[in-house]
Amino acid sequence: MDIGNQAVSRRTLLRGASILGMGAGLTGLLAACGVAAEKDDASGGTTRSGGTLTLAIDGTSAINDPAFYTTLGDWMVVDCICRGLTFISFETNEPAADLAESWTISDDQLTYTFKLRQGVTFHDGTTFTSADVLASLNRQFDANDKTLPKGASQTLKAIGDNMTSFTAPDASTVVMVLKKPDRTLLGRLSDIGGRIISKAALTKYGADIGKNLVGTGPFKFASATSGQNVTLEAFDGFYKGKPPIDRLVLQQVTDPSTIVSSLLSGDISATQFTPYSSLAQLKGDKSVTVYDTPKSFDAFLMMDVRRIPELNVRKAINLAIDRQALITQAFFGAAVLPDGYTIPPNQDAYDATLADLSKTDIAEAKRLITAAGATGRTVRLMAASDSWHPKAAQLIAQNLTDIGLKVETDSVDPATYFNRLLTPDDKFHDLMIWERNGYYPDADDMIGSLAKPSGVYGDFISGFTTLDGSAAYADMLFEAKNIADATARKTRYSEIARDWADKYMTLSMLVCASNPVVSGAKVKNMNWKALGNHRCFMETASV
Repeated sequence: MDIGNQAVSRRTLLRGASILGMGAGLTGLLAACGVAAEKDDASGGTTRSGGTLTLAIDGTSAINDPAFYTTLGDWMVVDCICRGLTFISFETNEPAADLAESWTISDDQLTYTFKLRQGVTFHDGTTFTSADVLASLNRQFDANDKTLPKGASQTLKAIGDNMTSFTAPDASTVVMVLKKPDRTLLGRLSDIGGRIISKAALTKYGADIGKNLVGTGPFKFASATSGQNVTLEAFDGFYKGKPPIDRLVLQQVTDPSTIVSSLLSGDISATQFTPYSSLAQLKGDKSVTVYDTPKSFDAFLMMDVRRIPELNVRKAINLAIDRQALITQAFFGAAVLPDGYTIPPNQDAYDATLADLSKTDIAEAKRLITAAGATGRTVRLMAASDSWHPKAAQLIAQNLTDIGLKVETDSVDPATYFNRLLTPDDKFHDLMIWERNGYYPDADDMIGSLAKPSGVYGDFISGFTTLDGSAAYADMLFEAKNIADATARKTRYSEIARDWADKYMTLSMLVCASNPVVSGAKVKNMNWKALGNHRCFMETASV
């Protein structure tokens, strides 16, 4: 995700938001639950309709705004309430039409003309037009927009920075004219920051729109309590038809054991925050369905080159890591070797010929450490104290000890971890365990962010921007994302990955992992592939 020109994962922002400690229980979980009814379908069978589907989420601040990130749960709410010009289902990675019924792109790739879907109605009864599109996206591009809350993330700001004009010739057309080509534009408009809000609601609520969000999506806002839950109701006027369920409750649950027990009891319908350690238990229980969630996020070790300036020492650290142990002991099998380096297997640019960039070679790691005169050197390792991170830190510390380094570790509360990542003077800034999810499935959102010399990863965390030759990667990545041919594009990203790793090694890939989705056995037709990427498309789900 981009914050201005800085690319960050949403989980990164979650930890900076300092809200993970809110409400570990299931307060009010079943207050709105109903019983689904069965009805005959056209084939003589039965389909289920009605009832409440409850998702366990990481947290909620009860502020749901496409331009303001707080938690993954809050943005899942935005995903349900609003729709965008384009849509990526994650069952395919290709952008499809949504509120934009169609579009044309000029030969020079600079002008995008979107024809808007007609007859679409917002939850407040107003009709969707080009004015809503301009109002919704312009606030992402303009830091002075009066409808922005304080601290707005403006995740689409980079699009605005590359825009010459953004106009509406008529009520059913919008035109974007870019300064430079951007073949990722359609995909990026499918992201949560690109969701369209009722202009009437923006005018009425202003910067408080996050507490009163009005969209055209399959669910409309009903109520929210910070630290507890958000309740949504099915929207009869959704342009694809009313969802099968009556209500969608997104319930904050931060205790892993509560997630598991509530899945088994049926108090929780589904979640992508399933504890890895419980997957084997859940797979053996017929009351739940454990999905083969795609390995869609990168788990990695960032190295600060200002603290570890020798390339060979950084390469030795990379060679020392026992990734199979990480897969078994930290992820309990819900991960794979990072054969594609930073591109996970669920993305089109995945290239397994990059597997050697993440190999384990203890003998060579020891040789490099000795040759660099680094034997006995103390390095400091920092990790968040939740999920897979503590076990990974323990394993990596032992791996580095085995090649002759001394390791000091620090386990950090998730609510404060991100701020420490952004503080190069932090005592434990040598090595940092972190991750990146792909919220629109494209290489530009993975290596395009991780190898960019500016921004969070290239500047604050790794110091990559201080190294000779780093500036060239901005141009390389811009070129790569604009290659039209998919095979040539994949090849170019692979070349960049190998060049970046060989010359700099600021990032050591640990594994490619999944956010494991589990649901009750009676939950049907849920888009679990999207949910595994923290996207929430529940318009076809039933309970």
